[in-house]
Amino acid sequence: MRTLRSLNTQLRQIVIEQPSKRVIQSLANLESDNDFKEVVDWLNRSLQQIKHDALHTKDEVQTRWYQGAGQAIDEFLIKASQARETIRKF
Repeated sequence: MRTLRSLNTQLRQIVIEQPSKRVIQSLANLESDNDFKEVVDWLNRSLQQIKHDALHTKDEVQTRWYQGAGQAIDEFLIKASQARETIRKF
């Protein structure tokens, strides 16, 4: 059985296109929006459920699907949470 720590490490290994400065600025602008906060909360809950499901499935194909979904959500949440700091660095 995989551990949550190893799954988190795997989730951080996704390689997707880096967002442009404009996208980062948009994420920073959305940060204070209450509706966006609801979306982020929903994505965080979804990510936790995906991690749980990935740890408890025995189907390797399903596990890979969970990993891909988790990676995409995790990467978005990281970029969204770091947007203001990233903009300051530009």
